[in-house]
Amino acid sequence: MNSSTPNDDKNMAPQPTNGAPSQPQTVPAAAPSSSDSDSSKGVAPGSTNQYVVGVPPQQDMPPAWSTGLFECFDDLPTFIITAFAPCVTFGQIAEMVDRGQQSCGLYAMLHAGIMYFTGCGCLLSAYYRIKMSHLYRLPDDPLINILVHLICEPCALCQEYRELQARGFNMKLGVGWRNQSQEIQQTGGVMVPPKVPGGMTR
Repeated sequence: MNSSTPNDDKNMAPQPTNGAPSQPQTVPAAAPSSSDSDSSKGVAPGSTNQYVVGVPPQQDMPPAWSTGLFECFDDLPTFIITAFAPCVTFGQIAEMVDRGQQSCGLYAMLHAGIMYFTGCGCLLSAYYRIKMSHLYRLPDDPLINILVHLICEPCALCQEYRELQARGFNMKLGVGWRNQSQEIQQTGGVMVPPKVPGGMTR
């Protein structure tokens, strides 16, 4: 009498009934789940673990002027003109920012008139600094731009003048917007990277 338990029946492989030789059955080993393998390595499922060693991540450069505020002596003739007649430098800047809508002389007379009657010509030039900041993606904090013109308008105007020069504008008196190159008139000036301070020297 065969006394077999149910467990023994489950462990026994089924015998062929047609007389064919039995073939060993291969049971595939259970592959480790992706969640187990990824969790043991600290990697989220579905993510690729590809890193470049020694290369810092790409970061957008913060907006900055191409020259500093107090680099006025780099262009001494412009600094002298701006110190004694800021309306002239402002007229040149405003004409380029407004893409030649009005002439340099008209902007200069407007600035001089406001300066003569109210003494607040710096507010007009500060408005154009803010407008220029939006146009070229420069630091556009309105309060800072207004304070710069209130405290040191000649330095601010010289910085804006140099910025337009760095972007390819011909800022000589008498040239104006109409006599700029076709490329400048179409693009409004090239993008220039901010100045990077040099390394330490002995």
